[in-house]
Parts: sequence; C-alpha cells; structure tokens
Amino acid sequence: MRIKTFILIVIFFFAPVFYSHGNEHIVFYRLGAKDGVAWDQLKRYLGAKGYRISIFDGADNIEKHVEIVNRINKLKASAFLAMDFGVGEKDQVMVAITRAKRGKGTILAIDELPALYANESRELSSSLASVFDKGIKEFPLFPLLGVDMPGVFLKISFTPEKTLEVFARLHEGMQRYFKRGMKDER
Repeated sequence: MRIKTFILIVIFFFAPVFYSHGNEHIVFYRLGAKDGVAWDQLKRYLGAKGYRISIFDGADNIEKHVEIVNRINKLKASAFLAMDFGVGEKDQVMVAITRAKRGKGTILAIDELPALYANESRELSSSLASVFDKGIKEFPLFPLLGVDMPGVFLKISFTPEKTLEVFARLHEGMQRYFKRGMKDER
C-alpha cells in the first residue's frame, strides 16, 4: 500500500514537468497557399507533443471572418496563430503582432478586442521570434480582428529539408510561451 501511495505522489509532483503543455489548445488560422501536406504534418507533429490543435481556413471578407472568429472564440483556446505556412524555395520567417489599441468605452469594438491580450500576444511573439532569430513587426492585422485570446501572425516558408527543424522551432517557441510563468511559481 505504501509503495502505491509513494508512486502516486511522485507522479503527481513530476507530471507537470513532463506534460506542462498537454492541456494547451492552439488555434491556427490558415492564410496564403494552404499547403495541405505541410499543415497535416504540422498538426500531427504538435499533436504528438500533446497539444490540442484546431485549424481554420482564413477568410477574405469581414462577414466570413466574423463568422469564423465567433466559432474560434467559443473554443476558449490558449493561443491563436494566423499563419501563412508552407514549403517554398527559400527559408523565410516573419513574426508580427497587431497595432490594435483599446478604446475608452466599456464595450469593445471588434478591432479593439485584440488589445485586451496585448501583453500576452507580445510574450507569444517574443517566444516565437527568439527561436527563429527574428524581430517582431507591428501591423494592423485583419486576421486578429475580433480574436478573444492572445494571437500573432506568422509567415513561415521553408525548404523541404528544413521541415522537421521548423516544426521543432515552432514547438520550442510555443513551449517557452506556455512555460513562461512556471519559473515564478517555483
């Protein structure tokens, strides 16, 4: 009986170390060419790492975008990544956050909602930019309009031989973001 209790206690205390991102839900908003093979590989790779993944195709008009964002916001996910992602002729990475500003009123407009998560979005973008050795750009980003969670825009193009390296770096950036508060708790 004591051995079982000891094993359960050890598992209870060490499980967060090994599965710290297991409950994290990432929403991807596909933009650009939508390379199906690369997206499928990414979903399988991150799924094997313990993340829950949802992928939505981006919209090119505001009505369709609002409809999609309403479905996304109901998921209560941990992070939103609007991504133009796929195999290309050369390796390119761009990380961007929105310039959205919060208004003075108590009811936020659709273009002010991303400002609620400005600090978290900056942390997410910093985590991702650092693993790719890139800077962070600021733009008025249509894909983040109305998104009720931390979000960034990524443009990642890579040669076929760099596929696993890109996946590993993306995973490392996400892991850094999700583990950012764990140092303070210890």
